[in-house]
Amino acid sequence: MVKSVTWKYVDQVVNGKTEHIAVVTISEFGDDTTPLFTQAVNDILTHNVSGIVIDLRNNPGGYLQSAVDVASNWLPLDKTVVTEAHSDGTNNVYKAEGNNRLNGIKTVVLMNGGTASAAEILSGALHDYKVAELIGDKSFGKGSVQELFNLKDGSAIKVTIAKWITPNGVNLNHNGLTPDVPVTLTPDEVSKGQDPQMDKALQEVTK
Repeated sequence: MVKSVTWKYVDQVVNGKTEHIAVVTISEFGDDTTPLFTQAVNDILTHNVSGIVIDLRNNPGGYLQSAVDVASNWLPLDKTVVTEAHSDGTNNVYKAEGNNRLNGIKTVVLMNGGTASAAEILSGALHDYKVAELIGDKSFGKGSVQELFNLKDGSAIKVTIAKWITPNGVNLNHNGLTPDVPVTLTPDEVSKGQDPQMDKALQEVTK
């Protein structure tokens, strides 16, 4: 089984000084994401890092609660992470749980067109509270809650019953998130093993 969270450390020399950066990749928000991310935070806090890069590129989403758990590592208790706005006018508000041990550590989020759903919820929350800068390409724009209804003829229909709204009121469905620093990764760069998006993230997080 592939772990949904992996992390490593990268040293960047800035003005003659070595900066220690944590790079955390979250491939999806699954059953193991919260405990693994907690392990990552425990490790990061022992390494005296000057910045954190959260790589959410091609993360299709997953469990909403896992995204809330991860966001809670930066946000104070009871800060809204996302609002689930229903078509009948009712709202479910998901709030940070106060485990904000990463608060104050400079953070950037890497995203692209494959960053969707719960990954956009995390990105939007960190961005709206000015906790993190967004780098890369515009995200996918998957911010709806759908329910499957079975029909009498045996078929089924998916109905959108709610949409996800970021703390600052951005409707994630269709709109997606626009990066603060746009950087595109071309197929040619991928084939050459180059990653200008990560390069830019490491540069920005050490500013």
